[in-house]
Amino acid sequence: MQQIDAAAIDTLGIPRLFLMEHAGLAVARAVQTLAAPRTQPILICAGTGFNGGDGLAAARHLHAWGYPLQVLLTAPVSRLTGEPALYAAILQRLGLTLTDASNPAARPSVDAAFRGCAAVVDALLGIGAQGPVREPAASLIRLMNASQKPVVAVDVPSGLDADSGAVQGVAVRATLTVTFGLAKRGCVRGEGPAHTGALIVDPITFPSHLLQGAEG
Repeated sequence: MQQIDAAAIDTLGIPRLFLMEHAGLAVARAVQTLAAPRTQPILICAGTGFNGGDGLAAARHLHAWGYPLQVLLTAPVSRLTGEPALYAAILQRLGLTLTDASNPAARPSVDAAFRGCAAVVDALLGIGAQGPVREPAASLIRLMNASQKPVVAVDVPSGLDADSGAVQGVAVRATLTVTFGLAKRGCVRGEGPAHTGALIVDPITFPSHLLQGAEG
């Protein structure tokens, strides 16, 4: 999928922002199957990379559909760059607060967000993450798993190796995973099935010839 990403963006010229917008839409639609718009917010847990950007794109769609939201980041918003930074800025202009979960002073707010939410979007770590999960993502994953709330994982459950299905210290146990382009091998290998939940594969407008050439 990393090669397909590169081919779509660098060779065909499809903007990453376009793919991210469709990824966010796919995730938001999955959230709709678990929670209707109501008083309890959807909790978006986002990292600083493109996986986090997909989660922030989902937040924009959910906001447009009338869902109350809370957003937790693994770093100050100033650390975001590129497309994730653009979505973060849009959410802030829409009046949403993006809480830096790496700040110890935010821990009461973080705990309250998990207690009070209707569902969680896991957009912490993507397919390029390697090695044991570091803080604050590790603590957010533990809170997610302990919350007993429905969890929608973005592309792959955070902490699960996308190739082998091995848990990298700690991994999200998702209710469902929305993966993009093709199913990631780690979702069906090793410990993957126990963490992936229901698996939804969405092409997010990748050209079919790129996906067909990589299947299997």
